[in-house]
Amino acid sequence: MSNMEVRRTDVVLKANPSRVLLRAFTLVNSEERNRKIISRVLSLSEAEVEAELERVLKKFSHRHRDARRFFAERFQQNHFHLPEGGASLSEARQLLIGAYFTMEYSPEAAALFNPSLVWHPDQSGLPPGARRFILSLRATGEGHISSLVFRTGVITAD
Repeated sequence: MSNMEVRRTDVVLKANPSRVLLRAFTLVNSEERNRKIISRVLSLSEAEVEAELERVLKKFSHRHRDARRFFAERFQQNHFHLPEGGASLSEARQLLIGAYFTMEYSPEAAALFNPSLVWHPDQSGLPPGARRFILSLRATGEGHISSLVFRTGVITAD
């Protein structure tokens, strides 16, 4: 393997707080608060439910591939707070309840650090002297929760 000359560039790695994922919103040991959230959704008319769900989906669907599925899963994880498990509720109302138990989380909201670089296994289609890499970073998000995030890139000979 030949040596590679390395020199500092002006590239700066910055956290991207707009990169978000859906995460369960859970109120631990708070049956009463969970029931209040659900009762607010139950108090809405069906037209209000459909309009609110449409607003939620419009706001979040472009950032999350399958928001409806996630909301449905969150409803299933919380339906035990409802009489008869909420089986008689419309799909829109179930999804809206699930949305109320969902939050967005930004794993990069606070910081990126501890970079580590390895060569990508696919080096095809690159110009001479270039190498494709995978970069891993430790990300600190909201609540100071640490995650690993990954990026790919290409280092060129110049």
